[in-house]
Amino acid sequence: MEKARILVVEDDKDINGLIAYNLRKNGFLVEQVFDGDEAKEKLDSEFFSIVILDIMLPGIDGFDICRDIKESITGHKSYVIMVSAKGSEQDKLYAHILGADCYIQKPFFVKDLISIVDEISVLLKKDYTVAP
Repeated sequence: MEKARILVVEDDKDINGLIAYNLRKNGFLVEQVFDGDEAKEKLDSEFFSIVILDIMLPGIDGFDICRDIKESITGHKSYVIMVSAKGSEQDKLYAHILGADCYIQKPFFVKDLISIVDEISVLLKKDYTVAP
């Protein structure tokens, strides 16, 4: 099975590039977008196993994108990792209420993000079908 397809949604080009570079270095298939509107277009037309999503974005914010992902017909198959400078308990709780699977506060270590993505990848490879 090939590695997970990942969409990085981050408006800071340096952070976006750093995340994407390290994910690719670890064998993941990565696409990058830099604002909420681009993310919505991409997510409406393609499936990604993992979405790494900033909250404060130009256009549509990360909260709305997370909700859209999780309410979509394939949303239960996508893992959302929120990555944000917003660190209040209310923001974290709201992200989880909307369906985010993980919340990482900036600044963060890229190796920690890669570890989380690796753990999610293991879950993606498991076969959850029930035998009769």
